Amino acid sequence: MVVDTEPRVLKHQIVRRSLDAMLDGMSAGDAFPSERDLAEKYDVSRETLRQAIRELLVAGRIERRGRATVVAEPKVVLPLAIGSYTEAAREKGMSATRILVGWDVFRADEALADLLQIEVGSDVVQLERVFTTGDVRVGLETTRIPAYRIPGLQDTFDHRTSLYAELRSRGIVFGRVVDTIETVLPDAREAALLTVDTRTPMFLLGRVSFDSGGVPIEHRRSLYRGDRMTFTAVMDA
Repeated sequence: MVVDTEPRVLKHQIVRRSLDAMLDGMSAGDAFPSERDLAEKYDVSRETLRQAIRELLVAGRIERRGRATVVAEPKVVLPLAIGSYTEAAREKGMSATRILVGWDVFRADEALADLLQIEVGSDVVQLERVFTTGDVRVGLETTRIPAYRIPGLQDTFDHRTSLYAELRSRGIVFGRVVDTIETVLPDAREAALLTVDTRTPMFLLGRVSFDSGGVPIEHRRSLYRGDRMTFTAVMDA
């Protein structure tokens, strides 16, 4: 018995390759042809074409703007490192800011107290912000810090700027971070804050940062759009 080991190429994948080639000759912001025109051009069903277009949306090659579809800007590429993504984006010449979602102060439950090495019931300050580049909402970040570390932060901190820079100005020195990364889909609230639909793939980054003495500084939960963000990591042998 002979087993065919060649991967099967599906019709929508063939169409996707043709659309990729077409997009290579277009510029960001250009209008993407209609489904009807493309289905006629490639002689495929609308459903086959929609599968190819869905892959292009997930890959960040095109994006929806209201009822129109246009060629997307290149993805934002940022390093996985100790530091602020706002600062990293600005160093690359991109506009970047934060939109305040809200401040909160609550008492740590057992799980959070264990992560931050504080007593159960200790006050924790939570800051939730949307991260934008080029006026596009690309990330939703929730940072939780023991209140004893940052007295008066809510009264003095400009939420549009780097929180890490603010912490450094308070004499807090970052020593190391522990990151976890997985892929998820946003819930309805997260999708609304990032102005996407709930089928948009996301990177979920969980981080616990430690100071130079090994004491936790923050727990951060960051949700980034997989169609607009790419992360790089450099590891030395």
